[in-house]
Amino acid sequence: MDPIIREQYIASLILKERLGGLTAAEQEKLRRWREESAEHEDLYAYLRTKDFTDDLARYKRIDARRGWAAYYKRYMRRRRLNRRYGWAAAAMVALCLGVSLMLLRQPGRMEPVHRIEAISSKAILVLNGGETVDLAERKQVNIVESAGLQVKNDGKELQYIASGNAEATEELRYNELIIPKGGEFTLLLADGTKVYLNSQTRIRYPETFSAESRDVYLEGEAYFEVAKDSTAPFRVNVKDGVRVEVLGTSFNVRSYEDEERVEAVLEEGCVRMARGTENVVLQPGDRALCLPGGQIEVGQVNTALYTAWHKGQYIFENEPLEHILRQFERWYGIDTFYANEAAKSVRISGDVRRYDDITILLKAIEVAGNVRCTLNGTTLVVSSD
Repeated sequence: MDPIIREQYIASLILKERLGGLTAAEQEKLRRWREESAEHEDLYAYLRTKDFTDDLARYKRIDARRGWAAYYKRYMRRRRLNRRYGWAAAAMVALCLGVSLMLLRQPGRMEPVHRIEAISSKAILVLNGGETVDLAERKQVNIVESAGLQVKNDGKELQYIASGNAEATEELRYNELIIPKGGEFTLLLADGTKVYLNSQTRIRYPETFSAESRDVYLEGEAYFEVAKDSTAPFRVNVKDGVRVEVLGTSFNVRSYEDEERVEAVLEEGCVRMARGTENVVLQPGDRALCLPGGQIEVGQVNTALYTAWHKGQYIFENEPLEHILRQFERWYGIDTFYANEAAKSVRISGDVRRYDDITILLKAIEVAGNVRCTLNGTTLVVSSD
């Protein structure tokens, strides 16, 4: 059995023993593991005395074998992790399965000052005339209602509903949707295109599109499900003159002002990324990356690593801690300070639920990355041990 999978299996046996549900064969396996070393016995004693009340309640609802299989398929198919990740990786898998979030964490390493809430639905709408509407406050409201268009808000999604007799116009009236830190929102455009907007994102778009083209302007990150219309290409315009053009497809675009890269990942359909005279065509599974002054690079990727966020999950595969925590800053509205540069380059793999309390995620990072996380108010201090 692979060392990481074995350690996860042993961790689950110890938890299962707490439930009084070990078979005779499982008891024997656990006994032999304990006798392998004094370290194993010490760890066993620690886990036997730790209070796992909440974790055990979740464990009763887990299909652990299916969880291990999914983990192995995702992370071990291409490479085998070395021993030093051992129990840290096992603890991360435990987080993904909802078993024990901190099997190896020693008490007292991180005591948050107060609870920081996970991401929630909130956005500010700026209408064509400059009026602003707080969409988190005005639920179930008809914001605009005319003969050809209705604009509705339910607190999670902003909908532009064009009536059947509405006609496309050359005189475009633009709106802007702004998603703050710690927010997310969904936008349904008048053509039927659905846009999932991530934290610290803004998108500018017309209330109704022209007959010839459908252009939107994005800063931040969004996942698009584009309504098909062969007569009017859909274009996402981002910084540095980069644009992504489609006819009908599902894809993710990331273009934050505090990041140099512009990135597009395609799940379905066909898109083209262009800058000036340079352009590349993406097929499903492709990722296009554009850096300032460089050519557009295209490569095949696991699209779930880039698109799972809009379904309430983030998946990291050998990702630098600095990149992960930059996303945490947007989800939770925190600021990160690194006590040493080495902490930024620590690499972590795992799945996390987008709506978990931040303390759960930071505890897992401490173990998986062998780093120290200290949360003071909304300031996170990270240091490498």
